[in-house]
Amino acid sequence: MTMSSNSPQVKNFRPEIQALRALAVLLVVAYHLEPSVVPGGYIGVDIFFVISGFLITSHLLREAERTGRVKLAAFFAGRARRILPAAMLVILVVVAASFLILPKTQWETLGTQAIASAFSVQNWVLAADSVDYLAADQVPGPLQHFWSLGVEEQFYLFWPLLVLAVCLMAKPNADPRGDGFASRRRMLWMIFAGIAVVSLCYSAYAGYSGNAAGYFITTTRVWELAVGGLLALVVQAHANGSLALPAWAMSWQLRNLAVLAALAAICFAAFSYNAQTVFPGIAAAIPVLGCAVVIAAGNTRGPGSLHPLVNWAPVQWVGLASYSLYLWHWPLIVFFIELAGGEPSPWQSVALLAGSLLLAWASLKWVEAPLRSFRPLASSPARSLVAGAVMVGLAASLATLPGTMQKRLVDQERQELATMMQSPPDGFGAASVAQGAPAFVAGHQQVVPLPATAAEDQPDLGDCVQEPKSMQIKECEFGSKDATYTVALVGDSHAAHWFEAVHGYAQSKGWKVVTYLKNSCPFSAAQRKADQDGSINCEEAIGQSLQALKTRDDINAVITANWGGATFTTDAAKGQAAMWSELEDAGLPVYAIVDTPRPPQDSYARDCVEENAQDPEKCAFPEKGAYEKGDATERAAELEPRVEVLDFSDHFCMEGTCPAVVGNVLVYRDKHHISDTYMGTLAPVFGQRIEKALAAN
Repeated sequence: MTMSSNSPQVKNFRPEIQALRALAVLLVVAYHLEPSVVPGGYIGVDIFFVISGFLITSHLLREAERTGRVKLAAFFAGRARRILPAAMLVILVVVAASFLILPKTQWETLGTQAIASAFSVQNWVLAADSVDYLAADQVPGPLQHFWSLGVEEQFYLFWPLLVLAVCLMAKPNADPRGDGFASRRRMLWMIFAGIAVVSLCYSAYAGYSGNAAGYFITTTRVWELAVGGLLALVVQAHANGSLALPAWAMSWQLRNLAVLAALAAICFAAFSYNAQTVFPGIAAAIPVLGCAVVIAAGNTRGPGSLHPLVNWAPVQWVGLASYSLYLWHWPLIVFFIELAGGEPSPWQSVALLAGSLLLAWASLKWVEAPLRSFRPLASSPARSLVAGAVMVGLAASLATLPGTMQKRLVDQERQELATMMQSPPDGFGAASVAQGAPAFVAGHQQVVPLPATAAEDQPDLGDCVQEPKSMQIKECEFGSKDATYTVALVGDSHAAHWFEAVHGYAQSKGWKVVTYLKNSCPFSAAQRKADQDGSINCEEAIGQSLQALKTRDDINAVITANWGGATFTTDAAKGQAAMWSELEDAGLPVYAIVDTPRPPQDSYARDCVEENAQDPEKCAFPEKGAYEKGDATERAAELEPRVEVLDFSDHFCMEGTCPAVVGNVLVYRDKHHISDTYMGTLAPVFGQRIEKALAAN
C-alpha cells in the first residue's frame, strides 16, 4: 500500500526515548559520583547526542514536509523556551554559591566558565584549556558539564539552516509511491551522511593523535548527532511508505532481540571503557549505534520485550527530568567535594543522587515545564527570543562578578604586600628552613605570591619554553655575552621551574645561562608513552638540544631536571643515563636535580592556603608518597656515575612533612610546579650546592 505525503507522521512522544534519556543521565551521574563503579559512564552524553539529533531532525522534517520550509524564528524560539530557563537559573545559582563555597583563587575561572556557559561555548573554552599546558590540570569547575550543552546548541544553530537550504534548493519531486519529499530527503541523506563521515574521521584522528581538545570540540561530536538525523530520515521515509521494509525486519521478535543486543553493547561500553579509552573516536560508535538501534526498534512487545520497564513511571519521570538532573547534579558534587575536602563515600553518593533528584524535580516543576508552555511566550516567537536574550544577558552580566570581585580583593592584598616586599623579613622563603621552616616569620601574616595570582608566578620565558606539540626546541641566552662561565638548563617544565634559582645565582656570579626547555619533554633517550601515541613531540627536539649542547664551545656545565611522573616505553633510568653519557663523553659535566615533591592531586595547595590564610600549616602534606615513584634520576646516576646529583628535598620537606607555605612564601604555583618566588629564595642554596659539585669535578 502506498502512502502520500499526507500520511500520518512520526509520533512526537516515544516512551523508549524517554527511557534512553533516563539511562543516559543515570550513567553520567553514576560516573561522576562513583567512577570506579561505572568507569565508562561518560558515554551517557553520547546517547543524549543521538537522541537530540533524532528528535530535532524529526521536528524539522515534519515541518519541512508539511510546509516546504522551516520557520527559523519559531524553531529557535522553541529551543530558547526549552533550554534557557533552567540552564540560566543553574548558572546564576552556581555563581552566587561560589562566593560562599569556592576559594577566591577559583572565582575568575568560575566567572569565565559561567560566561562561556551562558553563551553556549563552554566546550571551546575547555578545549583551549586542555591544550594549554599550564591550565590542563586545573580543578574541574561547577559549570564544566555545560560543555555538552554547548555542542548541542551549536548543532541547533546550523542544522535547521541545512534543512532550510535543501528545501529552497531542491524542487519537490514525488517518487512512484507519491512521496513529494523524496528528492529533498535524498539530498539531506547525502549531506547528513557526508557530515557524519567527515566528523567521525576527524574524531578518530583527534583521538589517536592525542589531541586533548578533541573530547570537547563540536567537530568531533557532530557525527553522533548526525547519526540521529540519518535515523530520523529513515523513520520518516518508512512512516510515509517511501521506504518499505520486509515483514521479518518489523517483527516483534527481531526488534526485541535488537533492543537487548543494543543495551548489552551500551552496558559493555559503560562498564569496560575508562579514562584511558581513546574517546570519542571509533569507541563512541558502540553507544551511538546502540542508542540508534533502540530508537529504531521503537516500543516493543511480547516475550523478551522491555516494555514494562520502559513504561515504568519512575523511568519515564527520570527521562522527563533528565535535563534538569543533568544540570544540577554536577555543581552539587563539586560543591560537596569543596566543603568536605574529598570525594564522597558510597553513602554520601547516594545522598548526593537524592539531592540531585530533588533539585531536578523542583526545577522541572517550577521552571522548565511552566516556561516551556508559558502562553505569552509560546504564542510569540519574537517574545520568546527576546526573553531568551534577556536571560542570557542577565546570566552573563552576573557571571562577570566573580572575576571583578577577585581582582578587587587581590588589588587590596597587593597593597598590603607592597610594604613587606620593600624589605623582606629575615627568614623569607627558603631562608627560614634553618629555623624549622615556619609558615610565617617576623610577625608577618601575608603570603607571597598571593594564592589568587599564584598561577602567574612563573618564569617569564615566553617561547623559550616550547609547548609539548612543538617539533623544535628554542635556544635562549640570559646574562652577559662576555661571561667567562656558562651553564645550560635542559629539560621539561620541571627543569623550567628551576630557572629562577639557576638564573638568580648565575646573575650574582656573572655567569651566562643557556636554556633548552620544552614542556612534557624530559632530557632522555627513552621515549615517553605520550610521545608514542602522538600527544606530544619530544624526540626531535631532544635531539636538537643534544646536538646544540655538543657543538657549542662555551658551555661549562649542564643542569637538567624533569618531572618524575612521566611514563616511558623503555627503561627511564637507562634513557637518562644514555643522554648524560653523550654529554660527559663530549666533555660537558652534567648535574641532575632530583624532582620536587607533589601535593595531593585532588586539589591545589594555593586553594587550601586561601581557605586557611591564618593557619597555612593545615595545608602541609606527608612526605611519604609525595615524590613521584617514576623519578629515575638517582638510578640513572648509578648507571652514569660521572654525573653529580643535586638533591634539594630538605628544602621542600622537613621531618616527614611538606609545607605549602615556607617563610611567608607559597611553595606551589599549581598542582606540582614550584612558584618563582620560592625558587628565587632557593638561589643561595642552589649556589652553595652547585659550587660544591663543581669543585668535586
